[in-house]
Amino acid sequence: MENLPATPVTGPLTKAERDYIVTALQTTQTLLHDAVDGLSDVQLTFKPGADRWSIAECVEHIVMVERGIFRAAQQGIQQPADPEKRSDIKISDVDLVKATRGRSRPIAAPVPFMPTGKYGDTAATMALFDAVRAADIDFAQNADADLRTHYFDHFILGRLDLYQALLLIAAHGERHRKQIDDVKAAPGYPNA
Repeated sequence: MENLPATPVTGPLTKAERDYIVTALQTTQTLLHDAVDGLSDVQLTFKPGADRWSIAECVEHIVMVERGIFRAAQQGIQQPADPEKRSDIKISDVDLVKATRGRSRPIAAPVPFMPTGKYGDTAATMALFDAVRAADIDFAQNADADLRTHYFDHFILGRLDLYQALLLIAAHGERHRKQIDDVKAAPGYPNA
């Protein structure tokens, strides 16, 4: 994901914003595939510590969160547009991406988003990821409503508009893709 320019949001969603989010979603999808494709089951399930996630668990968490945010976006788009609620948004696009993508401050995943193996093996989880990501990209490309005047409430970040929800999806996936890189760099990570 490239850095966003620090410009104020005035709405409606611009073509440049729409192009940016589509590219960010596609790029982060490719990067996740690059990070996991060809790994053995031993590599996918290796944990660098008892309290750390494996690569397979990172992938499952990405899918769980992405599905949750996308469902919230689908509900938000069904609500009437309300430009007045823009004043409730307390985080800029730039800060949202930086805060989500950055890994200097660990954030414990809420229990509903803790990996449990519910999607099966990593191949099945990645297939689900691709299906969800295709829906995200389609929504980003084709939503008729102004994503800047429809909202959802995030448990940490507060009210976000639906463009920011898509930014969150891409940045969150990238955050955990970096975590996968950390797992691969951990002592004891298997060569095959």
